[in-house]
Amino acid sequence: MNLKTTLAPLLGLALLLSNASAQDAKVSFETQILPIFKERCFECHQKEYTDDTGRVKKPKGKFRMDNPTLMLKGGSEGGDLTPGKPEESTVYTSTLLPDDDDMAMPPKGDRLTDEQKNLIKQWIAQGAEFGAWKGAEE
Repeated sequence: MNLKTTLAPLLGLALLLSNASAQDAKVSFETQILPIFKERCFECHQKEYTDDTGRVKKPKGKFRMDNPTLMLKGGSEGGDLTPGKPEESTVYTSTLLPDDDDMAMPPKGDRLTDEQKNLIKQWIAQGAEFGAWKGAEE
């Protein structure tokens, strides 16, 4: 038996374990999820404000994502986050919809990457913890 045939199974096992541990690694809301939400979600799902043209902008679906309490509360016209259940959280499931679906998020610009979607899914599955982030005022 040579060294190559002895080590091959061990290297394969090590690769499997490293992939599994990478998927189980704790997702940080503040460093991994919040930047995605700020860049792709807050524009439409933030506290009501008046834009530069004087138009009042209200959160789409009455769902705010700029405050953890309000994100967990959900919107009165849709939008929700169910910690531990990504398949029941539109924060995640709406990113999986086809481009021609009216509920596909984000509706403008490029869709989220598979990596971004997987991070959001993993964060929700891990309990959707916000860390020290307090967000905008209610």
